[in-house]
Amino acid sequence: MTPEVKICGVKNFDTALAAYEAGADYIGLVLSPSSRQISMDRARDIVTALPRVRFVAVVRRMPRDILEMVLDRVPFWAIQYHNNADFDWVKVVHDYGLKTIGTQEEKDSDIILMDGPEPGTGQVWNWQRPQRPQPFWIAGGLTVDNVGHVIRCLQPSGVDVSSGVETRGVKDLQKIRQFIKEAKQWQ
Repeated sequence: MTPEVKICGVKNFDTALAAYEAGADYIGLVLSPSSRQISMDRARDIVTALPRVRFVAVVRRMPRDILEMVLDRVPFWAIQYHNNADFDWVKVVHDYGLKTIGTQEEKDSDIILMDGPEPGTGQVWNWQRPQRPQPFWIAGGLTVDNVGHVIRCLQPSGVDVSSGVETRGVKDLQKIRQFIKEAKQWQ
C-alpha cells in the first residue's frame, strides 16, 4: 500500500492547492503558536475554497472552548493534537464526526503520529513503529533524502512533513513535489 502524505504548516491558498495538485493526501494548517500559525479566519477561507481537500487542524495545548470554536467554524477533516490536554479531546472531536490524529499515548485516536521530541522543528529522531493497532504516520526530520528509507523500513500508513519541504522557512513547491513523488513510489 502506498503511504499517504501530509504537507503540514501550509499558510496560504496557493500552497495548499499546489500541494494537493502534486498529490498530497492531506494539508495541515497550524492554529497554535508557531512560525507556521495562521488565524482561524484564514484557515476557514482556505478550507472552504478547497472543499475536496482533506485538511487537518494542527493544535497544541488548545483549551476545550477554543477547540470547540474551531470545530464549529472550520470544516476540517481531522484534528491533530500535540501535548496533553486536560480534557478528552479525542471524544470532543469524535462527537463532531471528525477524525483524530494523536500520539501513541492517545489510545483512541484514529491515527497515531510518531513525531520527534519537538514537533515542527524538523529534528531527526529514532523513527519506530508504535505499539498500537491503528494506522500510523511518521513525522520529524523527514526530507526527500530520507523518506524512502523510512517508508521501506517502517511501512507507515502515512508520512507528515513540514520543514523538510521548506527553503528558508517558506514552503518550496519543488521540494513538495519531490517529497510526494519519493514517498508515493514505495509500496
